[in-house]
Amino acid sequence: MLARLYGATRFVWNWALARRSAAYKQDGAKLNWISLSRDFTALRHAPETAWLAELPREPFAQALRDQERAFSNFFAKRAKYPRFRRRGGHAAVRFTLDQRREQVERGASGDRWAFADLPGLGRVKLRRTEILVGRLRSVTISRDGAGRYFASITADGVPARIAQSATVDAMGVDRGVRDLLVIHDGTKATRVPAAKALASKLHRLRRYQRRQTRQLREQMRAQGLDPTKPCPKGVRLVESIRRRRTRTHIARLHAGVADLRRDGLHRATTELVRSAQVIAIETLRVKAMARGMGRRAFRRSVADAAMGEVGRQLEYKAAWFGRVVVKVDALFPSSKTCSACGHVHRGLKLEKHWVCPHCSAAHDRDVNAAINLRNEGLRILAGLSPATGERPGSEARGADACAAGGSPPAGQPTAAKREPVLKPRKRRPVRAASGTRQAQAG
Repeated sequence: MLARLYGATRFVWNWALARRSAAYKQDGAKLNWISLSRDFTALRHAPETAWLAELPREPFAQALRDQERAFSNFFAKRAKYPRFRRRGGHAAVRFTLDQRREQVERGASGDRWAFADLPGLGRVKLRRTEILVGRLRSVTISRDGAGRYFASITADGVPARIAQSATVDAMGVDRGVRDLLVIHDGTKATRVPAAKALASKLHRLRRYQRRQTRQLREQMRAQGLDPTKPCPKGVRLVESIRRRRTRTHIARLHAGVADLRRDGLHRATTELVRSAQVIAIETLRVKAMARGMGRRAFRRSVADAAMGEVGRQLEYKAAWFGRVVVKVDALFPSSKTCSACGHVHRGLKLEKHWVCPHCSAAHDRDVNAAINLRNEGLRILAGLSPATGERPGSEARGADACAAGGSPPAGQPTAAKREPVLKPRKRRPVRAASGTRQAQAG
């Protein structure tokens, strides 16, 4: 029944998307999910698609609502144009719970099982990961590529988390590939090593992928196709039992990689949010790093580190615990700035350890960046000027502020301005009427 619901929900999504696209291209009409729901009622009673009437309608109505939300995000420029769903991808169906009766047995506090009574599926047994509190609204049953099933239950009226007092006032966090996080709290540095989930399973993954490629080529030869060329569009290759087994192995390996990475990220970000009141991180361009830096192995390591996911988890967990996340601009030279004297070492390349040419202080690149991010985050949070350390508009600037590049206070003489040096314009050759090249002043 779940397999039928997954296929039917995908069919309804693609049918509604095709109707929307065709109506807009034809006369510019924008169909909403209410009009599509009326058309879907007629579709269920049509002889060709009468099999839709054998399934519960609620997942189909939820698919139409999800598509309405997807188009709202598209028109608001928060997402791309919705795409058609392919067979074999991520599958999910959602059931809205009837508030007039109890459809979910929550189980006792010490019990690990819960039960959901869903239309068309009957009594479904769920293994709980946390206590179900609040008013339960919907249940989404999904299946990943490895064939594992998950149930996500949404609820409202859930009690807010009790915010714990932080043990550290502020922390600077530097994200990297070798170390997932390098944290500095003002007194000491802490390193959180990266899980490197993909690297731990890369050898087995390559072995199964090579086997899948060989099986795919043999199947193309058996169907009279050229294995050196891509499979023609519209041709479906017959999947043997061995190739299905190989595909399952690959999917399970990818699922294990995702689980290891997700577990390491959640552990690190939760501990960080519980400890610090202010967290300063740098806004990295992760896609640009993975696309244009270093060798292929380095780009793969950047993707495996999931540095963008670290920032996303810190933001929503900080809202839970009442913390503050300060984002420092990516152009801030956190690694090149000496945390002891403030000198910016412009000639620094990719050295792990370096010595400041101005004050001779020895630095670890990541620890130095974490210290600078912490200081910059506190400065941004306090609204201070980066050159002087004073608030904007303050009259307490002196000669040191002027030397640092700030404007002098009122009543103090300003330094004599240097006269601009007038450089002669370059003489460019022009072609005369007679065809000879002559020099003319610009």
